[in-house]
Amino acid sequence: MSSDTTDTTDTRAEEETTAADVLRERDIDPVTMQVIGGELDTIAQEMAYKLIRSSYSSIIRESEDMGAGIFTTDCRELCESDSTPMHVGSLIGYLQGMYDTFEERGVSREDAINEGDVFIHNHPHYGASHSPDIAVAVPIFYEGEHIAWAANTAHHLDIGSATPGLAVDLEDMYAEGSLFRATKVYSEGERVEEIWNFIRDNVRTPREVIGDLQAQVSSCNVGKERYLALVEKYGLDEIQATGEALMDYAEALLRNEIRKIPDGTYYAEDYLDDDGRNRGERLKIAAEVIVEGSDITVDMSKSADQTPTGYNIPFHGSTDVCIYFTIRSILMDTFVRDEYLPQNSGTFAPVHPKARPGCMFNPTPPTSAFARINQVDKMSDLIIKALAEAIPDKVCAGTCGQVYFVSYGGTNDAGEYWVYLEVNEGSYGGRPGADGLDAVDALVHNTKNRPVEDIELSHPMRVERYALREDGHGAGRHRGGIGIVRESRFLTDAVMTMEGDGNTYKPHGLFGGTDGTHGDLKHVTADGEVIDLNSKESGYKFAANDRVLIKTASGGGYGDPHERSAEQVYEDYLDGLLDEERALDAYDVVITDGDLDTAATAERRDDHS
Repeated sequence: MSSDTTDTTDTRAEEETTAADVLRERDIDPVTMQVIGGELDTIAQEMAYKLIRSSYSSIIRESEDMGAGIFTTDCRELCESDSTPMHVGSLIGYLQGMYDTFEERGVSREDAINEGDVFIHNHPHYGASHSPDIAVAVPIFYEGEHIAWAANTAHHLDIGSATPGLAVDLEDMYAEGSLFRATKVYSEGERVEEIWNFIRDNVRTPREVIGDLQAQVSSCNVGKERYLALVEKYGLDEIQATGEALMDYAEALLRNEIRKIPDGTYYAEDYLDDDGRNRGERLKIAAEVIVEGSDITVDMSKSADQTPTGYNIPFHGSTDVCIYFTIRSILMDTFVRDEYLPQNSGTFAPVHPKARPGCMFNPTPPTSAFARINQVDKMSDLIIKALAEAIPDKVCAGTCGQVYFVSYGGTNDAGEYWVYLEVNEGSYGGRPGADGLDAVDALVHNTKNRPVEDIELSHPMRVERYALREDGHGAGRHRGGIGIVRESRFLTDAVMTMEGDGNTYKPHGLFGGTDGTHGDLKHVTADGEVIDLNSKESGYKFAANDRVLIKTASGGGYGDPHERSAEQVYEDYLDGLLDEERALDAYDVVITDGDLDTAATAERRDDHS
């Protein structure tokens, strides 16, 4: 299913079409559209809450590494939950991958899809975001007709890959673990026990994986019930017509914003650490953004070739979804807009992702594409950087375009596996009106922190330090956000796989702001020896009482540091975010014996202006 582009909805290329025009053309009452749109959004949110509250593993229950929504039968998104962006837009790719599977197997959709069926799907070359993200899809039937899908996807603790939980240094996709293509776990309402038994027998954490899958099924069934209730309330024709209007409306809103960007080609590039096997061989990542009227193309073709490991990105389900979401986030920020902004496939239509087959953003089978989150983080960062000169008031400086996503595992006294997945937060870059956010996850995955108490109750680990970094950030009129430092001790022998990046580069500054700080990863042995680790490690061993020390990146600064008030710099000093030397070097702010020297600061800044 490899492709160099994707576009799942019809585009509206008319330059003068506005959101109001859409309502007139559709002959739909805007109040009715917004009411039904709100009810659809509520369905997606309820699906998400059901999954979160019913799940077994902390990666879903606490981190909320999941997404849910309702989709048309031709794979368009009607609504999405406010959870992990990568997990909602990707479901379009999952459903299309299921349809491609049916076609390859010579089975018609009518024969393959029946009322009461429940499908699972996670194949990275058939639309999945990556294989640990297993989607559950439930067809919605009304009066014998297949009218929609209720679907969700969530990251699972383990799928039986080469190393517990996560995997990086893999030979091909077959080493990723259990791959499912449109596999029924319920057939016409009957549980397919052979598949459930297969899953149970081929993962390290069967209780959590089976429990999470069943929670996903329950979530989809809630979505199905609520959507059918909506159909009964308004009628099928009204619901379907409103769904089309909502998508056209969202498309028109985004096209209007794209038209405000000067036409042209914008470009940014950087280099990732390595592929997890070939150390020291950095990987080019390049984003070319082409704006033409109300259409925007993001082409990743100038990036490095696909790697021989699992450090690649599925085009459908990850590359395209990250591009869709990044553009939407820049141009249709719901926080600063008063009007109703539907989040659906209409916002994908004016955006055209591209990547040549065989590059790391569009790998060809049987290449593995297991470890992909850092690349899409960095891609999002570079799209924003490329557009900075064109729309400076809508972008931020370099974010934690890398993340330390890690799995820890081991066995207990009974020989049973425990696996823990941890997302270590980074930060955002400074932005036009404010400092970067501290200790937050990257925008495209938006996962949450797991409480320390819960970690220590559930796993043989102790979190000995968890705080903001105190060794630098990007200086600017608006400083970069502060990353975290986390130090954890293992109470038993353990194995770690780290899917990280950013040990060798820093988040960029913008408009005179300085770069942030790079990440860092260390193994501290029980006797105090400190061992530097790579940003990617596969099956790395720790002994009991060893510690792992993680520092995530701090964001880049936005604007000239001399334009930051001395009082703000002094407040950061009081908060322990910089010392006297850093205040002087980066901001020309003089702090002596813990007090702000305003006169000396003014004189120094005058001398350096």
